[in-house]
Amino acid sequence: MAVKRGMIVWLSAFATFLAILSSFSMAVMVVNQGADTIVTPYILGNILGNLSAGTYLWICIASTCVLLGVTFIIAYRKQPPDPEIVKMFLKVGGNLAALRKAQEASITQVADQIEYGNKVNQKFFTKVNTDLEENGKQTLDLLAAQKRMIKKARTDMISTIEKKTDETGKTISADLKKERAELEEIKAKIERIEGCMVPTQAKLQSLASPEDIKGIGPSLGKELGDLGINSVGDFLTTDPAIIGEKTRVSQEMAENLQSIGQLMMIPGVDSNDAEILLESGIKSRKMLADQDLIQLCRKVNKIAKTYVDQGKISKEEYPTIEEVSSWIRMA
Repeated sequence: MAVKRGMIVWLSAFATFLAILSSFSMAVMVVNQGADTIVTPYILGNILGNLSAGTYLWICIASTCVLLGVTFIIAYRKQPPDPEIVKMFLKVGGNLAALRKAQEASITQVADQIEYGNKVNQKFFTKVNTDLEENGKQTLDLLAAQKRMIKKARTDMISTIEKKTDETGKTISADLKKERAELEEIKAKIERIEGCMVPTQAKLQSLASPEDIKGIGPSLGKELGDLGINSVGDFLTTDPAIIGEKTRVSQEMAENLQSIGQLMMIPGVDSNDAEILLESGIKSRKMLADQDLIQLCRKVNKIAKTYVDQGKISKEEYPTIEEVSSWIRMA
């Protein structure tokens, strides 16, 4: 009889020990991952299903208290109550209550710290994104203004020199040749300066509207928005087959629009440049990066001449070798 009672007491104490370990494990999980973390108990999971870490923690604490009480009841059944044991029960109960309050306070403190950290991070990243967008727009505007000034200066300078050459060329042929040589040198210098002035930021950004891509109008932009495509990044990463199936454009047209958008994200390449590159057979950044400069210039020059004749671009917008070289380098 004593052996049987001892075995029962041992089993009850071991179950109490397991419940204490589960309580400690769940308390650590609640502190590190939050009270809403979903867990699957080894035995209870087959009956109750998935539980939150907070709920399972209280089940473990309650089980610990019940099993601990059962263990003491079995161990001291039919024996006169011992004042020391009663004091010990009261002390254990007080310790458990204090532990529960400490756990609740710790969980609440950790949750408040996480929430505060999330709010601070959100404000910080929002400010950083706003500053980056403003600085990017200012830089692009400044570069565009500088390019216009240089083009105007070049036009004015060439016009002045040609006029002066025409006036003096009738009487002094030697001076005429000299002036023409200087004119060609000035043109070459201006072209080298323009070739070096490559914007550090692309014309097209991933967060921009898809309508900023040449060939996408308001109607197609609305259809893309209905598909959840609200930015250039969304448009470039969407399967062209889905775009061809859900919108008015074909899959081939969708692929070409994606190629233009991808090329416009290369610094120095505008919408006209991207269209010329596409007709030259360049459909991605990688293809552009792998090109031979002279071979690509031949294709670009042939198409650009046609564009100039058709009035699509002006002579000032005719791509130079330096510009094509900068495209390949930036790609």
